[in-house]
Amino acid sequence: MNTLLKKIKFNQFENFPELIHGISPRYFKNDQEGIEEFNFRDCDGSGKTKDHSKIFLESLGIANRRPVVVDQVHSDKVFILENADRTHNEIVQVQADALLTNLVGKAIGVFTADCLPILIYDPRLKVIGAIHAGRKGSEQNILFKVVREMVSVYGSCPEELMVGFGPAIGGCCYEVGADCLQPFQTQFKDAKDWFRPGSSGKYYLDLLAINKMDAERAGLMQGNMFSLDHCTCCSSPQMFSYRREGKTGRILTTIMLRP
Repeated sequence: MNTLLKKIKFNQFENFPELIHGISPRYFKNDQEGIEEFNFRDCDGSGKTKDHSKIFLESLGIANRRPVVVDQVHSDKVFILENADRTHNEIVQVQADALLTNLVGKAIGVFTADCLPILIYDPRLKVIGAIHAGRKGSEQNILFKVVREMVSVYGSCPEELMVGFGPAIGGCCYEVGADCLQPFQTQFKDAKDWFRPGSSGKYYLDLLAINKMDAERAGLMQGNMFSLDHCTCCSSPQMFSYRREGKTGRILTTIMLRP
C-alpha cells in the first residue's frame, strides 16, 4: 500500500456499492521510494501523465477505466455521455464543465486547482455527474442546470439526489473584486452566507456556500449534501492551488457506476 496515496472520498457515497469515486491527493510514493506529484495533464512536459493516471486509478480499483473528461472552459454547459463508443479523444474536444451519464463502467471526471469539484448521484435511476464549478460557472448556476438536465433527460427527482462538494479554495482565501459580487447579489439575497469584506475594497467569496444555495434552489435536500471543507489554498499543502502557486498541477475528481 502506498501510504502517501490516501484517496479522498465522501463517506456518504461509500454507502452505495454500485459507486466508485475518488479525489486525487497531491503526492504519491514512486517505485524508487521517492515522493512524486501527480501529473495528469503533462504540466511539466515529462510525459508521465499516463503512468500517473494508472497509479491513481489502480488505487480506486479501476486501472482500465480512464475517466472521460471534457475541455473545461468555465461555462454552464453540460455534456451528456450516452454513447459508450465515443472515444476519449473525441470527448476531450467538447467544451463543457459538467458531465452526466448512466453508462456503467464509464468513469467521468473533472480537473480542479481551487475551483469547486462536485459529484452528484441519483441512487434510484443510477445517474452520475461530475461538475467543475469555478466562479464563472457558479455565476451561471452550473449546478442548478445540471439538476435541470437530470430531471429533463433521465427523469430524476431533485429531492432524491445526493451531492458531494470536494476540496476548493475557501471563503477564507478567495479574495475577488467588488465587480465579481454583482451577479451573485442579484441571485442570492442572504449575503452573510457567501461573502465578507476583505482588504482594499475587495471581498472574500465562498464558492461552496454559493453552490449549496444553488443546490437548494434546484430542489436538493440539505441532508443529501455533504462537503469535505478543505481549503485548497490554506488548509493543506497536500492539494494543488492556483491562487497560492500560480502554475501548478490539478486535482482529479472522478466517479463511475460499477459494471
